[in-house]
Amino acid sequence: MLQSSGSSGSGSDNMPEKVAKLESDVAHIKRDVDELKTDVKAIDKNMITILARLDSIKESLTNKPSSDAVDRKISDAKLAVLLGVPAIIAAGTGLYKLSMYFFFSA
Repeated sequence: MLQSSGSSGSGSDNMPEKVAKLESDVAHIKRDVDELKTDVKAIDKNMITILARLDSIKESLTNKPSSDAVDRKISDAKLAVLLGVPAIIAAGTGLYKLSMYFFFSA
């Protein structure tokens, strides 16, 4: 009869202990796998949320104007102010002079 090395002729004596140890180890492995399944489900839910938020961020970024467009609008506004203020002052001065000429001239 063949025997494993290092064992005496009574290898079957501790067989129930070995089976009990294996069953215990398998129970621990099953518990760990169940915990991993729970963790993976939570990660999946979080990833879905993250991807949805990322899509909304991408969409909002595509709707925003570029920095060149913003710079151009600021330049246009500055130009309008620089040209508009002197025009308003000139118009006001002209109206003042006209009113002085027509209403207060002798």
